[in-house]
Amino acid sequence: MSEKTLQNQNIQAAEVKQKLQGSLIIERGKTEKFDDLPEKSIALDGYVQGPGFDLEKSRFSFDHHDRVNRMITRATCQQILDALLLGFDPAEHNVYVNDIDGDTVLSVWLLRHPEKATDPKVRMLVESVGGVDSHGPAYTSLDPKLAETFFKGVMQPEGFSRKNKQYAQIDLNELLEKCIKNLDDFMEGKFEYKPEEDKRSFELYKEGSGWVMAQSNDFVFDLLYKVGHTKAVAFQQQSDGSYAYTIAKKSELVNNFSVGPASKEGTILYELNKIEPGWGGGSTIGGAPRNPDGSRSRLAPEEVFGIIEEVITR
Repeated sequence: MSEKTLQNQNIQAAEVKQKLQGSLIIERGKTEKFDDLPEKSIALDGYVQGPGFDLEKSRFSFDHHDRVNRMITRATCQQILDALLLGFDPAEHNVYVNDIDGDTVLSVWLLRHPEKATDPKVRMLVESVGGVDSHGPAYTSLDPKLAETFFKGVMQPEGFSRKNKQYAQIDLNELLEKCIKNLDDFMEGKFEYKPEEDKRSFELYKEGSGWVMAQSNDFVFDLLYKVGHTKAVAFQQQSDGSYAYTIAKKSELVNNFSVGPASKEGTILYELNKIEPGWGGGSTIGGAPRNPDGSRSRLAPEEVFGIIEEVITR
């Protein structure tokens, strides 16, 4: 076989693969109504607020944030795995994402490799990652070492960009592909991860009625939970002056701290969303708007504290 013929075959194979995969569309911070999705669409992890299926037009939203009970709703990557195991065919569907995190990266990888859904290693990874993504750092992962390798190793480019306040301006397509490459290497046994000393910390900004507000450049809810704070808000000021807020409670079983969703009257996210559109999340965790320009909330910590305190003391 000539070199030219081989090259042509490789090009044709790549074209077929691209056709099977459809397009990946990343729109930072965008949310869309399910009814406005075009045919042959797969919306992931909050691009559409809440899950939804339309078999007639082949439109699907895999989400575990809005209009769900977080206690009994699986992470997006787990939903994707279950769908693939039950016969879902993602071929020729466009995939829509509005943020890059472990759940979306693993979901996109699964959609690109549906034939891997039955692989025991893949299933163990999805269950280990999905459990933590669904229930937060208070949840004991099925395989803690595997989950740590994924979140701190495979997802290191994403974690680094957030810690160093670069995420707001970084190219999300490039970021996703870096994480996907790490995941490919991990699945092929070529990825090395060496645990590092945990140097994360937080500073208590203010204490409310049974909850705390903390400042940190890291995700620190596991640390907050370990020292007894089951209801908390953590924030970080961005380089553009806006604030990244995360509001969370340890689980659905924690009372008197109605995080969300933003569509439900009386919740924290509902009240914040009335003042500043874009706040979103579920019943146990949510956060500030993710604007297309990379900025987050323009509300100062004192304002957010006051709004939350008013909600929970009514």
